[in-house]
This record gives sequence, structure tokens and C-alpha cells, in this order.
Amino acid sequence: MDKKHIRLDDLKKETPFVVPDGYFENLPQIIQSRIPNEVVRESFIQWSWRRSAGLVAAMSFLLVMVWITFPERQGSLGQEPLSSISDASIVTYLEDQDISYYDLSEHQVVQKAFDTDSTVMYYLDGLDEDLIREQILESGSASEQI
Repeated sequence: MDKKHIRLDDLKKETPFVVPDGYFENLPQIIQSRIPNEVVRESFIQWSWRRSAGLVAAMSFLLVMVWITFPERQGSLGQEPLSSISDASIVTYLEDQDISYYDLSEHQVVQKAFDTDSTVMYYLDGLDEDLIREQILESGSASEQI
């Protein structure tokens, strides 16, 4: 096949379309003549006292159901929520849940509670010193000065 190159300068510069005289001046009238003269009214819902009463009843029912089923907010537990619970009850609960002291010591809340030495001393006060030494020796973190 021969490849023939087309040059733009060789093409004729004429418009292939012809617009009739006065076309754009008459275009709005042509378009208006095609639109029907009758305006079609869209149907809309008219006011009815029955419909209004039904709507009020439905909204009231909905509000009552939300009021009944909406959960109540729990109030504040106060400054010391566990102060009224005995230590024995807490220990029994932890044993029932199979939670060890080591599990508790990994939580940040418990670690923050024992940040000060006075808190630690308060909980260690009254414990047998031999029991404390045994626990330290069993954990392997005891030094030879004990």
C-alpha cells in the first residue's frame, strides 16, 4: 500500500454545512410551537385532618417507644467504688475468676497504684516477713543481701 501524506494546505477551506437564512432568528418560535400549551399539573397530596391526626399519633407512638426502650445512664460510682467491698470478697472473686496476682500486676492501673512506696508498704504491712522472703526467692529476683 502506498502511504499518501495529506497536507492541510492542500485541503479546500469551505464549510460543508449550510444554514438556512433566518434559522437562528426563528429557532425560539419553532421550539415554543412544539411545546404543548396545556400545563400538566402534577398531583400533590392535599391537607387532610385524618392524615394529620395519623401522623401525630404515629410520631407520638414512636417517641413513647424510644422513651421506654432507651437505656438509663448509670450514675457515678463515687470516689471509692470498692471501699464498701471487703478484701476477702475481692480475693474470693479473683480466685473464682482464676486471676492471679501476677495477672493483676501486669495492668497499668495496678502498676500506677503502686507507684509510691507508701502504697506498697501499706499493703505489705502485716504480712509475714518470712512469706515475703519466700516469694522474692521463688521469683528469682532476690539478691544475696536478704
